[in-house]
Amino acid sequence: MLDVHQAVVSVQRAWAAGNQPGATLEAAGEAFAKTVGYRLYTVTQMLSGGLEVERIYTTNADVYSVGGRKPILPNAYTQRICGEMKPFLARTPAEFAPLFPDHETIVSLGLGSVMNLPVLFNGAVLGTVNLLDREGAYDERHVEQAMLIAQQIVPVLLARACKE
Repeated sequence: MLDVHQAVVSVQRAWAAGNQPGATLEAAGEAFAKTVGYRLYTVTQMLSGGLEVERIYTTNADVYSVGGRKPILPNAYTQRICGEMKPFLARTPAEFAPLFPDHETIVSLGLGSVMNLPVLFNGAVLGTVNLLDREGAYDERHVEQAMLIAQQIVPVLLARACKE
């Protein structure tokens, strides 16, 4: 296992690479894999107006493709991520099923634990890092570590927002 501070530095080193945003998002994926683990890793970006998110990175393009969009639904998940600007953790499908319209797809992939990490800058949620694994794989200790890594993708989301 990689120390979380070493993981953060590895993502920061990727900022200098020319093949952005891929270099940074892939470095973050490696950092997540070596610290908290995952079976599915995606990144979504808030779209202007705040009513929708767009997937900008995925490790399973067959099911969750880049460019896929989802509406932001008014529920406890959205309040946690967008209102409180705090991570969302669900250790079992029962905890996320009422909040995620795609819960059946998630479970069909053998995923039962979810960490959604808001990426924050200047008092706003730019997007989320979404890590999924087997049921019970994550706890609060994982959330804290993963948030430190997730914040390292701020430059990717800012650069994309500037192009909108």
